[in-house]
Amino acid sequence: MNKNVMPVLFCSMLLVTMFSVGCQHTVNPWVDDLPVSSEITTASVEGARFATSHPTLTARGFEPTAIEAQRGAVAHWPLWFEDPFEDKGSDDGQFALTWVDYFAYGYGGGRNIANMLFWPVSAAMTPPFTVMCSDGQLSKQGLGYDHDAVRCPGGTSPPIDILEVGTLYEEPVESGTTS
Repeated sequence: MNKNVMPVLFCSMLLVTMFSVGCQHTVNPWVDDLPVSSEITTASVEGARFATSHPTLTARGFEPTAIEAQRGAVAHWPLWFEDPFEDKGSDDGQFALTWVDYFAYGYGGGRNIANMLFWPVSAAMTPPFTVMCSDGQLSKQGLGYDHDAVRCPGGTSPPIDILEVGTLYEEPVESGTTS
């Protein structure tokens, strides 16, 4: 064997060994092992669970009021390049790489190119500055239940412009001199 090859071979083997150490702590993307199946606890948590205490009722000095959750929809502009795999995900209930993810690798790029080519059709179907709402629930569209974005009902305010967001939180600047 050549003398110049030995140091390179040794360094390569050393690097492979260094990178393979500790691999038992990495996440396996092909196995659904992220949700913890057993309960993790400590001695202080167990002590607090089994402590004998009686709840105290505190009388408030005001009448209780009923509150309701706000409408959960988020207003936004049209999403012409939205991918249904972002909204739907895989329906197998696993938090792991499955065949749907591998299909989406090729499908996503092809869909993006098709969206760019047929953008005028998308813009005609959903014109610019149409206020859309997303509530996290898939809605019936032209091709089935693919996306959660629908046209907002009349009277819905448009989304805040990204340039206006900074002006909402700026502190007033006091004029004067400092010494």
